[in-house]
Amino acid sequence: MNFLRIGVVALIVVVAFNLAGCCGGGSKETKTEKVIVPQSSTPTLGKELEDLESAYKKGAITKEEFEAAKKKLIEQGSPSK
Repeated sequence: MNFLRIGVVALIVVVAFNLAGCCGGGSKETKTEKVIVPQSSTPTLGKELEDLESAYKKGAITKEEFEAAKKKLIEQGSPSK
């Protein structure tokens, strides 16, 4: 009978510690660090060409669409005459 009481008290203590740990019993603060990566608002000509080629290789666009879009990008990227 005495062992039963000790077992129940031990079980209650263990459950109480577990609940305190997972339910915010402590005031531990975790700090996270934000890393900001600067990005250009407009993609570069090279990046646009890479994306276009990727779309072509994945089958999202045809060879004709790829060639036409590539030509248009290169014309837009070249200095005005």
